[in-house]
Amino acid sequence: MSIKDITLGRYVYGSSYLHRLDPRTKLISLLLLTTVLFSNGGFDAVAVIGIYTVVACFVSGLRPGYLLKSIMPFKWLILMTVLLNVLFVGGHIVVEAPLPFGGITREGIMSGALYGSRIALLVLLASLLTLTTEPIILVDGVEKLMTPLSKIGVRPHEVSMAMVITIRFIPILIDEAEKIRKSHVARGLDPKSGFIVKLKSISMLFLPLFHSALRRAETLATAMECRIFNGEAARTRYSETVMRTKDWMILAFSAATAVVIAVM
Repeated sequence: MSIKDITLGRYVYGSSYLHRLDPRTKLISLLLLTTVLFSNGGFDAVAVIGIYTVVACFVSGLRPGYLLKSIMPFKWLILMTVLLNVLFVGGHIVVEAPLPFGGITREGIMSGALYGSRIALLVLLASLLTLTTEPIILVDGVEKLMTPLSKIGVRPHEVSMAMVITIRFIPILIDEAEKIRKSHVARGLDPKSGFIVKLKSISMLFLPLFHSALRRAETLATAMECRIFNGEAARTRYSETVMRTKDWMILAFSAATAVVIAVM
């Protein structure tokens, strides 16, 4: 998998049912499902949210292969999570080995599979949010959700603006990293030639990428200053997001799913 295959943070234009939902509906649903999944969820919860995720992927109108790409960048995190649980969770020994608990245990395998599937579902749900929601609409939804916090000194517009800039910069920096990698290959550096060369190519990638990120951040800051950006000023919007009947129906369904998982 190359760097350009990372899909987290990208938006794919579409007119599917999921694309047309209010961003607050998707944000609240994501928060509800991931909370119950990681706080009180076993394999039954994984199965329920897995079905929910499959249905959401279907109504998003996105290609299954493109959605699976969103999980691939996190494959090492998932594998490490599974491996650590298999090696360091005690219980009924299935395979004897010189490990802290005397071998690989049934409980370790079950725990690894559970946590690995939780991470995969979290990544897939988060990717569905960014793939089907324009960044500017997403920041609008975050700002509206955080509006009640303004009474305790939180500035919703500034927080949401920082979030959308971060989300928007992810695919930009990924594309920049891919260009740098290709320039290294064009100059004769083959990252597939050995472990030492791979480490060298990674170290040579970070410095120009860091420099590019700083340069883009400085350009953005200058542009915002030239436009006299002020997060405290009252702002108007070209189009307002409105919660419709379908949004309340999806929210009710997500809440009901979360309640069912919580009482399992």
